[in-house]
Amino acid sequence: MQPSCEIPSKYRMLSSMGTVAVFFAAYLGLSVEYISRETGIDPGRLMDPDNYLPEDFFEDFFWMLIRNFPERNIALELAGIAPTSYFGTPGRLLLRASDAQTMLELFVAHCDLLADRLEIKAVPGSTETFFRTSQPLSEVDQGMGAEIGLGIGARITKECFGEGLLTRVQFCHKARGDVSAYWDFFGVPVSFQAEFNALVLSTRELKKRSNQRGSQEVRCSLEQRLQRLRQELGLDLADGIADIRRAAMCNAIKGDYSVAGLARSMGMSTSTLQRRMPDGVQAGSLLEEVRYVNAMGMLADKSLSIDDVAFRLGFESDRGFRKAFKRWSGKTPAEARREIK
Repeated sequence: MQPSCEIPSKYRMLSSMGTVAVFFAAYLGLSVEYISRETGIDPGRLMDPDNYLPEDFFEDFFWMLIRNFPERNIALELAGIAPTSYFGTPGRLLLRASDAQTMLELFVAHCDLLADRLEIKAVPGSTETFFRTSQPLSEVDQGMGAEIGLGIGARITKECFGEGLLTRVQFCHKARGDVSAYWDFFGVPVSFQAEFNALVLSTRELKKRSNQRGSQEVRCSLEQRLQRLRQELGLDLADGIADIRRAAMCNAIKGDYSVAGLARSMGMSTSTLQRRMPDGVQAGSLLEEVRYVNAMGMLADKSLSIDDVAFRLGFESDRGFRKAFKRWSGKTPAEARREIK
């Protein structure tokens, strides 16, 4: 029996992901009428790739596949043949990024175009950069959604930037079959029951492959087109500074939490940047918010020492980091780390 899970219908995911998945299910022998009956979605809604479907459709759909094909690793099969149109118009724009670093930053900044509750973070390290993904649906679909998403992401990484960039993959859930099948599919080591889902990239290769296929003009053009798409879909934050938040998150990937760096990435002076901020809100406060969120993400990685976290967040000393973290949360970094499950 399918486990119960209350997911409000207001949460949505891009319907192109459902469209591709439905065509795959039809290829396996399931009729569109049967899929519609099992998921409660009108077939016409499944044929509009640039619309959105309720998140609970995907929960019902994945469990339908599990019931009908219990012996097959459907997630890997789908990830292996799905076209890049799986990610719809947002994906087509993101795939035009000039280099690996730009593509990574754009995915982080605009992941909510794919799904309301999808969160993507890039956590850079000296040797490895974690492309972390989180979506609550993964807690109830046995990790199928995560395997499909990271599987297609791994394919895109290799097709666009060649071998050597992806070094390993990790999932939160238990393996849904023979682990060797995952190693064969991804072509790199794959681990399970980790703290978070992630494609793990070589930091050295990521830097080496930056700015190889384009220019800053390409990035600016993509940002503008993605921004227009966000406005058409009504996804911008009500406070009117969504673009500033996204720029701050992109700068954070490079370890830049300065107001000057944020203004430079926005193509404006620091005074103009401050005028864009709501009354009573300082640009520096927004950057501190981003820094705190990233600090919590890094503290969840128990392989990083407090000193490592301080360095990656751009602090000159661990003492400065501890003082700032105490101001943000009222706790020390060590206390916060102990409370992270």
